[in-house]
Amino acid sequence: MTSRDVYDDWFGDDGRAGDPEAEWRAGSSDERPLALVRTADLAFELVAPDGFEAAQTIADRLRAGTPVVVDFHGCEPALVGRLTDFCSGLVYALGGGLQHIGDDVLLLAPGHLGVSGDEASGIRTPGFYNRS
Repeated sequence: MTSRDVYDDWFGDDGRAGDPEAEWRAGSSDERPLALVRTADLAFELVAPDGFEAAQTIADRLRAGTPVVVDFHGCEPALVGRLTDFCSGLVYALGGGLQHIGDDVLLLAPGHLGVSGDEASGIRTPGFYNRS
């Protein structure tokens, strides 16, 4: 008995029959053994309100899952106050987040997105945005 005979006895029937690549190619055409992962496209909606009617646009975009940047430059202070209160209640009701990202600029993020980069964000507690 040679070492080749012993090898054949031990490994002769290991359950594999034929070429593994041929077996893979012969598999069902509906199966996809490997799927490419595509990164999510992240788009922001910019809203520069000229009246309280912009609240509907802001709410629709945020409910659709799109982050909204609200630019209050050039708005009257009364409108800024009303829309800020509206945005605060909106993100609270939808479980999103609100960040003050600049002078008279707010970022409203839906609940599935996290916003980072603000040193004070770890200190703030979730809830309503308080105007000073």
